[in-house]
Amino acid sequence: MSITARRFFHPSYQSTSTDVEDKFFTDLRTRNATFKRTASDRFLDLDELCLKCFTDADAKIDQVLDIGISSGATTLALSDKLRAAGYSGQVTGTDIAIEGRLVTAFPGVRVLTDEAGHPLQYDLMGRVVRPWGRRADYATGMVVVRAVANAWIGGRARRIVEQGGSNADPVRLVSPRANNHPHVRIERNDIFENTPAYRDRFNFVRAANILNRGYFAEDDLRRAIANVLSYMTGPGAYLLIARSNKGRHVGTLFQVSEDGRYMNVVDRTCGGSEVEWLVLEATLPEQWAK
Repeated sequence: MSITARRFFHPSYQSTSTDVEDKFFTDLRTRNATFKRTASDRFLDLDELCLKCFTDADAKIDQVLDIGISSGATTLALSDKLRAAGYSGQVTGTDIAIEGRLVTAFPGVRVLTDEAGHPLQYDLMGRVVRPWGRRADYATGMVVVRAVANAWIGGRARRIVEQGGSNADPVRLVSPRANNHPHVRIERNDIFENTPAYRDRFNFVRAANILNRGYFAEDDLRRAIANVLSYMTGPGAYLLIARSNKGRHVGTLFQVSEDGRYMNVVDRTCGGSEVEWLVLEATLPEQWAK
């Protein structure tokens, strides 16, 4: 059973294992109906593929951007892998769902919400109740419990957050291990809005489980890819786009050509990314061209 958000985010809490942390985040369903599913070693094969390519090319990798990080567990793992391979391991991890609230809705009843007040977890006298349902709920009767909790407790929590109530404490919806980490910085960022502070900054960008046709329309993907490309340092910089599919990772590792005019495919896993062609068609920043 998952632990309560009150315990998980308490300053004195020390997780006994990454499995506990992974289970906590995996049970959180965001308001766009996606889960913050994670596992600390989830992208091990992708990390090893990239590191081999970097080593073979004697690449310079000192500033890394990791987009769509969920809990940030895989971002921490990436930083560790980079440092073990002799790189700086300086990684900026971004996600749109970083800020949350821990709301006291009633005495003994707490609700973990996102920044807009959408409920992510109920804590009823120390017992965890998920806001989202499963088929088994119809057999156990939990469908009624959840419906009441969402209408009564969830509604109250949302109003408290919207009104800026003092009984809504801010929390970060990321691994506590990422807080004050010397090599990892976690920031809220929207991939569809260009961020001037990121431009021409990163020589490796990873976008895992975010840029795929199951989530976004083609025009949105083109806009996101254009933003991502503008954050890269130009010739020699790398971009990994991948997604999980039935226990496998399907992805493509790209590199900006030496003359800065196009993207090269360096390697593929399981046939390559479904949006590979959009990256290859993208217009690169003019200042890269030699």
